[in-house]
Amino acid sequence: MSSPKSLTLATLEEWLTRSRVEFHTCDQCAGLHLPALQDIEGVIDSRLFLETWGLLLTTELEIRPMALLPLAADLGRLNMDYPTLKLFQDVVDDATPQLVVAGIQLGGAGLTLEQFAGYVSATVSATRQVAEECLQLNYLFAPADPELAPGSRALH
Repeated sequence: MSSPKSLTLATLEEWLTRSRVEFHTCDQCAGLHLPALQDIEGVIDSRLFLETWGLLLTTELEIRPMALLPLAADLGRLNMDYPTLKLFQDVVDDATPQLVVAGIQLGGAGLTLEQFAGYVSATVSATRQVAEECLQLNYLFAPADPELAPGSRALH
């Protein structure tokens, strides 16, 4: 096992490459975009950010406006079912409502490649599960069963 290493953007890019996680950068944010999550129905964007305290991996899911209330009622359960993630709604006047899925990894003392790879893998996997569940519950903008109302499975 390697010794903990201080985190830099160059280190993250090297570790993502070594972990075989596809990523790209853009001119509009400081995050590393992860296409592995962006191909999921309902996902707007997924990014890994380097913060002073560690790492933040966020994924924004596009919520159907009619699903805001059922999703709000379900957030407590979702947060308990996925303890390594933090889920919350982001509702802005001029944009489609979003469910933000976030995973953090503290890294002030440094991280090893193994710890980093484990964090990314676990967060991506749990985020996929959340997205799949939200699709099944008809919370997201994506092809869904038109006979199901948002959250109907949990109600009856």
